[in-house]
Amino acid sequence: MNFLIINGSPRRKNTWKIVERVKDTLNNLDDNVTFTEIDLIDEEIPSCRGCFSCFTNGEHTCPHSKIIQPIVKAMIESDGLIITSPVYALNVTGLMKNFIDHLAYFYHRPYFFEDKAMVVVTTAGTAHKKVGKYLDETLANWGYNERYKLCFVHAHDAHGYLPLETKQKIDKETTKFYNSIKEKKLSSPGMKALIMYNVWRAMAYNAHIPLDNKYWVENRLIETEYYEKVPCSIIKKIPMKIFYKIMLRFMKNNNVKQD
Repeated sequence: MNFLIINGSPRRKNTWKIVERVKDTLNNLDDNVTFTEIDLIDEEIPSCRGCFSCFTNGEHTCPHSKIIQPIVKAMIESDGLIITSPVYALNVTGLMKNFIDHLAYFYHRPYFFEDKAMVVVTTAGTAHKKVGKYLDETLANWGYNERYKLCFVHAHDAHGYLPLETKQKIDKETTKFYNSIKEKKLSSPGMKALIMYNVWRAMAYNAHIPLDNKYWVENRLIETEYYEKVPCSIIKKIPMKIFYKIMLRFMKNNNVKQD
């Protein structure tokens, strides 16, 4: 079992102490666990240009694809993703935001429906829950089936040690994360995930961006209210059938006419 760690901090200090405990716990759970570590500071990713090429022409046409796509490949090949960011100015770090901006096409063309992830956030003040929620929502929109969060204020004491209560919380959440991957059990999507899925589905059907339409059609995502391998009860699907039809009508009535 291989875990990919994407570190959004420009250093390995406070947030990394949590990651080290996560790694120790995973190693205790499984002797065959391996880790691939990516420090975004070392990748030297240029700022996203907002050129929309990833949307309209495909992610491989991004001017920075030679840096971004190897990271995406590692995400696809990993069994579990661990993504980290300390709180900088009440938000994720610039490194992490820039990375997420480069993967904005995953909102339009979600992929990771059978995958699980863990979010690690620390702060010396506040906004840890806000940042944790942002990363969680981002991963959910990319398709990640389950996300586990470790968000802490002053995670360690004055001597740099993790308190027992913090260790116990890390161990508990990490064990749940590991077992979820090992059991390969997929969770039913929440209503927010269903709503967002069907918004993008309607946009794809409308062919607002032809490449989105091609992706949703070729992967048969457009045929159902949610990714078919993920369990979803008829009770959840029925309102989504109605919502999807409403969205289709809305898209049709709000197309921008070309000259």
